Amino acid sequence: MQLKLVKPLHFNPGDLVTVRGMPDDRQFCIISTKYNNQQEPTAVLKALFNETYIIEKPLSELKSLLIKGIL
Repeated sequence: MQLKLVKPLHFNPGDLVTVRGMPDDRQFCIISTKYNNQQEPTAVLKALFNETYIIEKPLSELKSLLIKGIL
C-alpha cells in the first residue's frame, strides 16, 4: 500500500463555501483573498442568496461545497 500526501485545501476566488459555526444553508462565494496583520489569509465572502451580505472570514473556517458534492 502506498500513502500519498494530500495538499491542504486551497481556496480561490469563485469557490463556493460555507463557514464553520454558521448554518449550512448560508452559502457564500469567495470574491477575494487578503492577508491580515499577522499574514494569515482571510477570504472576502459574498452571500449567494442575499445580495447585500458580505463578510470576511479566515480560510481555516471555510468548508467547500464542491468537495462534498453538495452542488
